[in-house]
Order: sequence, then C-alpha cells, then structure tokens
Amino acid sequence: MDKLARVMFLLLCHVTSIAKQLVFHVKAERIDAMLSGLDDPLYNQGLEAHEQLLRVTAEGAARFVRAYAGCAVVTCTLWITFPVMYRLRGQPVEFPFWINVDYNRQSMFILVLAYSYYVTTLVGIANTTMDAFMATVLNQCKAQLRILRMEFESLPARAAALSQARAAPYEAVLLALFKERLMHYEKITETAKMLQDIFGTAILVQFGIGGWILCMAAYKIISLNVLSVEFASMTLFICCILTELFLYCYYGNEVTYESERVSQSIYSMEWRRERPAFRRSLVLVMERAKRPLRPAAGLVIPLSLDTFVKIIKSSYTFYAVLRQTK
Repeated sequence: MDKLARVMFLLLCHVTSIAKQLVFHVKAERIDAMLSGLDDPLYNQGLEAHEQLLRVTAEGAARFVRAYAGCAVVTCTLWITFPVMYRLRGQPVEFPFWINVDYNRQSMFILVLAYSYYVTTLVGIANTTMDAFMATVLNQCKAQLRILRMEFESLPARAAALSQARAAPYEAVLLALFKERLMHYEKITETAKMLQDIFGTAILVQFGIGGWILCMAAYKIISLNVLSVEFASMTLFICCILTELFLYCYYGNEVTYESERVSQSIYSMEWRRERPAFRRSLVLVMERAKRPLRPAAGLVIPLSLDTFVKIIKSSYTFYAVLRQTK
C-alpha cells in the first residue's frame, strides 16, 4: 500500500495535467477568443478607480502564479534528494515509475534522476500555471462585476456630470450609460460562460482526481517522521493540491457573491428622482440580476467553498478506508 500510494499520487497528477493540456490544445481558438474579449473597451473604460482595481488584480495574479509554481518546484527538488540520500547510504533505490534500464550504475542513475526531476517539475509547473490561468479569468470576472456595481451605484451622478460637460440632455446621457452597463454585464456573463464551457470538464476531472491525490498523499505522510525532509516535501505537495482545489472554489464563490450583489447596487443608486420609464427598466434588470452567475465544474458541481469542504470530507473518508485495510 505504501508503494501504491507513492505511485498513485504521481500518476494522478500526470493525469490531471494531461487532461488540462488536452483542453488547451483542442480548444485553443476558443481560449484565444476569450482572451481577446478581455481587451474589450467595456472591460477597460479608462477611469482611474477602475484602472487601480484592475492593476491590483493583475499584480496579485502575477505574484500568486510565481509563488504557486515556485512551491511546486521546491517540492520536486526535495523529492530528488531521497534517491541521492538512499544511494549515499548504500540502500536500494526504487523510483516510483517503470523504466526499462538498470540504474544501479552511477552514470545511468544520474540520468534517471535527472529525468525524474525534469518530468515531475514539468508536470508541477504545467498544473500550477494552468490552474492559475483559469483562476485569473475568474478573478477578472469578479473584478469586472465589482466595477459594474460601482458604475451602477454612481450612474445618475456620472450622467449629470457628463451631461453638463457635453451640454447634452441628461435623460439621453443617462440612458446611454445605462445601456453601456447592461452590455458590460452581458460581456461578463459571456466570459464566465465561455470559461465554464471550455474548462468545465477539466475542472470536474480535477475535483474527482484531486480527492484521490489528497487521500494517497495523506496515507503516505502519516507514516513519515515529522522532522524528516520527506515529511516536509509531502506537506508542500499537499499544500499545492489543496491550493489547486481551493483556487477554483474560492474564485467561483467570489464571482457568485459579486453577481448576487449587482441587484443591491442597482437599488442603491439615486433612482427616486428618475422618470417612471427608467425605473421600470431598473426593475427588469434587477429581476435578471436575481439569477447570479454560478460557475460550475462540468455543469454539475458548483465552484463554491461548500464544494471545497465536501472534497476534503470525501478525501478523508477514502483515507479512513485505506487505513482500515492496512
């Protein structure tokens, strides 16, 4: 069971990486279209408050992907120390993958060790960067929803300022800005739906396999010395997997939360002084906003914090079963 656990969590990491890479390859044109949509003028209106929020979002995403990928690289680097330590102690070395060569010779051992480090590091970086990419798009939807809410709340005041600056009728300016906000909302909805259509199946696979990876890693770590290097590497690995699952659930939950507050932001604007026709339009939009965006994995599992908790509980259940069979 110890050998099986060691092999399985590496195998399953490869499976999730390949599943996501296939999506990036097969649906490359749709991904390019989704990224091109982020350059839409509706997403980049040039206002200082908006630019500040988008800048903070982009800088946070850049820092996160470096830290996330760096954690994966450190974990893989710690993994290659174990075969070296066993070799120096004169103990037999067994890699967790099949290779049809005799690596008892020094030169062949170094080659196999380098191959092992290269492959595991490549898979780690691939998984972390693809996860960060999907999470960043969700975070972009969250930021755009927050900008939309800010725009709805200040809509009459901005219309009055533009009307005075352009010497244009207030009602016409207000209606134009309102239509622009509706187009912005539809654009955000389109981006979120496109992300779900493209990566929904891959995220579903990640959720299904991620629970097993956590289970196998927990089964392995329970038998390790707390002060050993192997325990530290396995702890980092579990942190990476937990982060991988938490990313989708957290940002999906944030998108739903911001979407639910759109109706509240519409109600918060100074609508009482506006004409009845405009008020009726607001009511219709508020009814539409009562159906918030709910990103899901494969149209089945919602991306929410509750889903994350359920995955952790399922992993623990699998782990408890394995412990009983030991």
